[in-house]
Amino acid sequence: MRLISFVGISAFLTLTAFKSRGDEGTKFADSVPARQKLVYVDITQAQKDGSVLAVKDERGNRWPLTVDISMQRAAHQMLASIRPEAAALVAIQYATGRVLVLTEWPTATSRNESILLGRQFPAASVFKIVTTAALVEHAHISQERSVCTEGGVHSIGAEHLLTPHSGIVQCRPFAEALGFSRNAVFAQLANQYLKPEDLENYADRFGFGSALPLEIGIPLGQFHSESEPLTFARNATGFTGSSLSPLGAAYLAYVVASGGRALPLRLFETESTAPDLATDGFSAIRPETASVLRRMMEVTVRRGTCRRAFHDERGRPYLPHIPVAGKTGTLGEQDKTYSWFIGFAPSQQPEVVISVLLKNGPIWQKKANEIARDWLVDYFSRQRVQQKPSSAKPDKMVGPVLMHNPHA
Repeated sequence: MRLISFVGISAFLTLTAFKSRGDEGTKFADSVPARQKLVYVDITQAQKDGSVLAVKDERGNRWPLTVDISMQRAAHQMLASIRPEAAALVAIQYATGRVLVLTEWPTATSRNESILLGRQFPAASVFKIVTTAALVEHAHISQERSVCTEGGVHSIGAEHLLTPHSGIVQCRPFAEALGFSRNAVFAQLANQYLKPEDLENYADRFGFGSALPLEIGIPLGQFHSESEPLTFARNATGFTGSSLSPLGAAYLAYVVASGGRALPLRLFETESTAPDLATDGFSAIRPETASVLRRMMEVTVRRGTCRRAFHDERGRPYLPHIPVAGKTGTLGEQDKTYSWFIGFAPSQQPEVVISVLLKNGPIWQKKANEIARDWLVDYFSRQRVQQKPSSAKPDKMVGPVLMHNPHA
């Protein structure tokens, strides 16, 4: 049976592995090996083959996918239930780099229609992860540093480039800036401590302008900065100059979760072993910088822009005892709104990395962080079920248990 709800991908599959070892600060593009032994595959023809999805290449060879059918179906149903103009959800298994979910709404029937293949969307405040890395690692801005701002909640003007001396001034530690997505903090610090080439350097390190370290050619995203101070400040805050693919957005979170290392991803099941954090890939940012980013992303979910999405009306977390690190992004264009969430959980010992993109119209039902919450609740419910001792007799097969998600 053909799984119609799966994402349509027509792409060249490269059989080379991503095992480049670069020095700290190596540019992403310089570390991805040249593509060799290209084989054409069309994943729109993926078939359920036992417990896996598989696709045949032009030579008739079978290629099992890493996608988890049950998780993929649950994610697709969540997106379909809210009927956004467009949406995508990507999930990556942290320990192996396997892509567990790669789905979109509406279902694409060709590569040109697919949100997941090559199409990029405004990065919005998700780009602040790159700016934060540059400020921490290059400009040596500490988490404890107090930054005073006035305004800048929804836009950035010339008045936000310098420390304010009048108006309703708010002074808060830099540690909160990412979690509360404080535009004026990033505008002020980028203006004072960064140059366009600094930000472009860190964007390159994360993989902007390059294809992802995956068997098929999917770009991470694009970034270009301007030298004019106000435009540069808007670049640094994510208002302009940056775009991301849904899988590329997930990869930003994967780099942070991996302690700053840019590691390979897998969409096809092979005999490859799990990536080695010490030797595989290369160091995009220092482990200390990744640790700072993780703590700042925890603020997002614990008490920042995602608090309401991840806690009920009485303040109880939907994922008790499972800390989540995340980053939101929201950007409006005329009557459209792009809503992002990227993150990983548990934040201290990651199991899964997720990105959600929603393109909402004037009337919408949910934000990306709410869909991410629902999927994570479903994911960890499944894990708990799998970890429970089975009461079935050893010689009997026990089928998978599908958990109902009350928030879907």
